[in-house]
Amino acid sequence: MKRYFQWAQEISHLSEEQVEQLYQRYLSGEKTADLIAEYKLPDTVRSVLKVLPPIVSADLTCPYCELPMWMHRPSRGTPVSLRSAYKCVNCEHQYFTAGAGSRRSVCGCDACVRLRKQQLADQAERDRSDLAARYGTPSPPVPFASLGFQQKVALLALLDDGGQGERERIAALDAELRGEKLTSTDAFSEELVKGLHEAGALQVDTASDIRAFNRADEFSISTYSAVYWRANVALDEGVRCTRDMLYLALYEELSGPVLPGWKRELYALIFRLAREESIQYVHLQANMVGMAFTAEARADSVIGTLLQNFSVSQIYYFARVAVKSAAHFYAAGNSKGRTHASNTIPRNMQSTAQLALAENWRKDSYRDTRVPQPAMTRLLYDVVLKDSGAGFAKSPGLFWRDEFVPRFLTGSPVAAPQVDYPQLFCRECDSSNIDASMDKLTLQMQCYDCATVSKFRAYEELPD
Repeated sequence: MKRYFQWAQEISHLSEEQVEQLYQRYLSGEKTADLIAEYKLPDTVRSVLKVLPPIVSADLTCPYCELPMWMHRPSRGTPVSLRSAYKCVNCEHQYFTAGAGSRRSVCGCDACVRLRKQQLADQAERDRSDLAARYGTPSPPVPFASLGFQQKVALLALLDDGGQGERERIAALDAELRGEKLTSTDAFSEELVKGLHEAGALQVDTASDIRAFNRADEFSISTYSAVYWRANVALDEGVRCTRDMLYLALYEELSGPVLPGWKRELYALIFRLAREESIQYVHLQANMVGMAFTAEARADSVIGTLLQNFSVSQIYYFARVAVKSAAHFYAAGNSKGRTHASNTIPRNMQSTAQLALAENWRKDSYRDTRVPQPAMTRLLYDVVLKDSGAGFAKSPGLFWRDEFVPRFLTGSPVAAPQVDYPQLFCRECDSSNIDASMDKLTLQMQCYDCATVSKFRAYEELPD
């Protein structure tokens, strides 16, 4: 093999075979003095390793220069993890063997850096092409009239994204240009966007962040909050409208008279937004005392009941008191751990609220900037209900019964069907405009005219 390195004068009398034999005997542990004497090295040599040439690999070749790779000879007892990388005899290219302990495992030479950049560019181009193949073909637009009330409010909030960037593009939920969140929780926000996408009212913008999609699953959406969108709604039959036209149509309809057909969705949305914001505040308070709040299902039920008589502002107070009690419960050593202590928060909130009802007192709170008002709440109360701030300061249940029904629904009731068998009706206002759900033991009715929730329980469970 061609010599790529000048040999030290001390071993110039040895052949390549003798050099390799000397090195192997050195590695096997033979004494340096004996090796020096046997191979007739000068007495000035104190270390055999220092006079041996680097190892030139017979198997590794630089892909750019097509020349051999070399490495410094490891000393006796050096583990594989500490051995140096192979280097090209001509350029800066390096090869890292398996198990090498270097902090780097890829070559940083100019040629490799250019190659990796080109590979990334090629992969990005392929990804964009695959993304366009799946989402680039326009689908028939969804008729504006077919959208539900909640979908229209969500679309209006999505379009209100700051108006920057490409004209028809709708910013992703987590885009920096959005000044406010869609709803108080990421889960509800993604649920709304996913619903609009599945309904066909939103189409994926193929310029979206490629990391929002799952390459292994034909570029299905894995992170809805990172996807950019385009509206796919028709104001005229079969003609997809522009973003500006859709915004004006949504605003004009939602800011006009409240339609009776919106009633059920509107009622559910008022309470859902208030529950989501209240639960986020419970999480915030629990985190401040080092607790991870996990009793969301129980809290959702309790807060939903409290909202019939209390505002989000007043529930903030119940949350602070409940978290303080839970922290004391844990600090006093009476709980089985932080999780057990945090699970008492919903019950403590309910107990304080029951006391407030019995003694007829209320304590309002200021809005916490760490739980800001989301876009859906702002538009619902400012545009639709025209009562700015009511989403935080007024009880949804009392607002619905005392203000919404008299203002918007009086004189336009939904006629009950005429049938010749007994009908369910609200125990408070006799309205038949209710929803009913039941299991084997319990019947629950929710009135959309006076906001009363009634529960009826059987005396005994009948056998199947």
